[in-house]
Amino acid sequence: MINIYDMSGHIEVIHREAHFQMREIAHCEIRTDKLSLGLYATDASLYQVKPLAVAIPQNEEALVALIKVAHKFQIPVMPRGSATSLAGQTTNRALIIDFTRYFDKILDINADQRWAVVQPGVTRDQLNAAISPYGLHFAPDPATSSRATIGGMIANNSSGTKSIKYGKTIDHLIELKVLLSDGLVIHIRETSPEDYDTISQKDDREGQIYREFRSIIFGHSQAIQDAFPKVMRRVQGYPLDEFVYTDTWNLAKIFAGSEGSLGIILEAKINLEPIPEFKASFTLHYHERMQAIREVKDIILFEPAAVEMLDYNVFVKSKSHPATQLIHHKLIQGEPQATLSVEFFNLSSSELQEKTDSFYAWLREHSQAYAYPLLKTKEDLEDSWTLRKNGLGLIMGHPDGRKPVPFIEDMAIDPQFLPDYVSEVLKLCHDKGVETILYAHASVGVLHIRPHLDMTKEKDILLMKEISDSVFQWVKKYNGSWSGEHGDGRNRGHKLKEFFGHEVYSCLERVKNIFDPSHLLNPGIIIDVPPMDEHLRYGPHYTDHKESFVYKYRKDYSFETLVHNCSGVGACRNLTSGTMCPSFRATREESDSTRGRANALRLALSRQMEFNDLTDPKVLDALDLCLSCKACKSECPSGVDMAKLKSEILQKKYDKGHITLREQLIFYNHRMSQVLSGVWAPVFNAVIKSSIFKKIAHSVLGIDQRRTLPSYTTETLSSWYKKNYTTKGLDKKVALFADTYINYHEPHIGKKAIRLLNDCGYEVELAEAGCCQRPKISNGFLKSAKEKGTELALQLKKHIDQNIKIVVCEPSCTSALLDDLPDLLEDESLGHMLKKHIVALDEFIAQELESGHIVAELSSMASSVFIHSHCHQKATFGHLGMEKVFSQMTSVSVQCPDTGCCGMAGSFGYEKDHFDISKKIADLQLVPTLKDLSKDTLIIANGFSCRHQINDFSGKKAVHWAESIRVTPKVSY
Repeated sequence: MINIYDMSGHIEVIHREAHFQMREIAHCEIRTDKLSLGLYATDASLYQVKPLAVAIPQNEEALVALIKVAHKFQIPVMPRGSATSLAGQTTNRALIIDFTRYFDKILDINADQRWAVVQPGVTRDQLNAAISPYGLHFAPDPATSSRATIGGMIANNSSGTKSIKYGKTIDHLIELKVLLSDGLVIHIRETSPEDYDTISQKDDREGQIYREFRSIIFGHSQAIQDAFPKVMRRVQGYPLDEFVYTDTWNLAKIFAGSEGSLGIILEAKINLEPIPEFKASFTLHYHERMQAIREVKDIILFEPAAVEMLDYNVFVKSKSHPATQLIHHKLIQGEPQATLSVEFFNLSSSELQEKTDSFYAWLREHSQAYAYPLLKTKEDLEDSWTLRKNGLGLIMGHPDGRKPVPFIEDMAIDPQFLPDYVSEVLKLCHDKGVETILYAHASVGVLHIRPHLDMTKEKDILLMKEISDSVFQWVKKYNGSWSGEHGDGRNRGHKLKEFFGHEVYSCLERVKNIFDPSHLLNPGIIIDVPPMDEHLRYGPHYTDHKESFVYKYRKDYSFETLVHNCSGVGACRNLTSGTMCPSFRATREESDSTRGRANALRLALSRQMEFNDLTDPKVLDALDLCLSCKACKSECPSGVDMAKLKSEILQKKYDKGHITLREQLIFYNHRMSQVLSGVWAPVFNAVIKSSIFKKIAHSVLGIDQRRTLPSYTTETLSSWYKKNYTTKGLDKKVALFADTYINYHEPHIGKKAIRLLNDCGYEVELAEAGCCQRPKISNGFLKSAKEKGTELALQLKKHIDQNIKIVVCEPSCTSALLDDLPDLLEDESLGHMLKKHIVALDEFIAQELESGHIVAELSSMASSVFIHSHCHQKATFGHLGMEKVFSQMTSVSVQCPDTGCCGMAGSFGYEKDHFDISKKIADLQLVPTLKDLSKDTLIIANGFSCRHQINDFSGKKAVHWAESIRVTPKVSY
């Protein structure tokens, strides 16, 4: 096949005509800008291939029209979901079609017959949320279930942790509606021999497909039986073996694992399973990895739902990562080299009890595990799953050149041979001086082995190929599966001819020719796959241009490392839980995900794909909707702190003199607050509420006229404190940080906080040291924040030198003082000082109650309380402090649901360019939840911005936590 985009002359005219015709299709967006092409060039694998264009059709009619134009001009096409592929099958030199924006509808659910019909862009967790009220679930459960689309799961034949019980996606596939590369739409389902024969006699393209496919199976059935491995987790090639042991065929199954190379899925009818009501899980702890692996063959005799392995590499990360630290210390005992999580799912409690009793007896008698706690509560089981699910991202966050690389992690070996196979692989890697990581699906012999390699070094790329070739021979030796979970893609597809042999590989070629005779659909995948070291994302010629940055990156190693830590697994594309990434949830744009932004930064660092530098306009476009919420810092398994990276880029923009008037107002925000509060506050407050001012601010400053700027106080907290606060004669002392918000806008909160602390037995000093620098940090004025932050730290040191804790009311100020400033300051000891002595107000009260230092009785101002946590609070120090305090109270109902980001993010929500997206983010989770609350429920939101957003879009009032607590002192003053 000739790629017309590599030609010149009259062929280029055809190219332009194709582009014109595609753009004329209604309800279909065609993108050829460098940002889109750059972001769709990669997935979660080692590979990068620049696409020809990106298409986002809104409906089936537009999609069919698009495919017909592509066929007319022989343009390669690749259907794409969330692109979490680890084998590189979702990157190609083709027209990329994104199905995640509009093809995300659940079309039908039949709970009685246990099936659903969905479009390909529906995610697994989205579907399960819809069907869980019926007591049903779609059973295959890949680690990426929050963003894995059903179309992608079919194309990859995904399975997951419970495959020993539920099998692979192919086992749940009932019917498909498929669009072929020439524009033909076919419906395929299970057929009897008679029905199949009737269809094959039709004198059309569908009849031809049925006839020719049958001739392949009938003519080569014995070779197919001999060539395909007998292990359950086999997903290499096209699944021809599904058709040799039965005469009742479902042609839909040939598309399972086809990696988008045969047809485009339009609709899928899939089987649903009852949700097992009774669950339990043992966590087996081992001193050595091989001890765990040797016991797998015995463990699976007890018919568990899953046996999942983690090794010490994950534990080293999990015990210190914010997303897993608490879970690690809760679940992991001692310092194991490996654990096996053995889960049992049953439909009755008696059956579960019998299973766990039997297994427990075996553990005591035969196992080498030194500990095996049993988990039964829903919370514990979810925590165990979270620890395993985040394992991949945790191990990818590695500071030096070598990282764990996915290229031999997909092989499936019969558990009885698994110890021998793993021993040979580990010995080879050890002999080559290569560290390894072991984790994942021990129950079905799919242990993900990841050697540590540096993909920018030629010698390590050669090592990758050498290790892969050796592993291939061992897979053949043990009659295993070359691809057991993540597909063939670019990692393994080049070995399919050698794996299957000439006869069966020729059958695979014929299948490709039957469905896609022009080889337009995802070409070079499964058939005619190039060598595994072609199209590498990095490679020996990859270089980052050296830049200077303001942050010290004491934990993150460097700006570049933080960018490269993005593994591409797409946790930021999660639409169902957590906070990350709020702008992506609102827009569904790849460029608005943390992964998309990290890719843009990587391309700019390396000056690839026409990106000029880090302040390239397209980089700034990608960062524009980043709210600096910091959710990625804790929720991204690799800890890619995009807020930090964005600030560095904005500082570089300012260094070039590109500072808008609105940005200057942010820079001088604290000084303006000082000037405008006090005696002139009533005048200015009246002005900012006027329609004339709002129109001027809208046109000149870019502040949306639908917003009202925060009012200033007539008496600052500092003034009030100096005039009215008298010492109480209390032994214990604490300092309250006078942040900009409680000092110049809402001093009543500061007063409440002081009263709260007094009533708890603490003398309060007011730490009026200036702004925490949060506005400057989040908006990129890092050099100034560093200078002023140093002065701030030295001012706070006066309190700290007296061994006084400094409590903070505002979460964004707390995160600035605990997280950002310490990494900006030249003097590392000042940063350590802040980290040690700064604490959020609610955390301080909770700690002091727990230690017995507070003897007062605390109660709630309301019997029903709803807590919305600030994003920085969730990312940096959590909301457990509030929960702990409320948990000690009687007769108070506390709700702390996952309400995501409020969408305000400081100045972001006030800007006219961002008002609509700010509202959309609020409307995703927070506002609907608030509107369902009863009138008597007290809404708590510690964030200044959160309270304003809640009032603007829900019409309800939220208060700071300090305003919600009543204290009955047991001390007199």
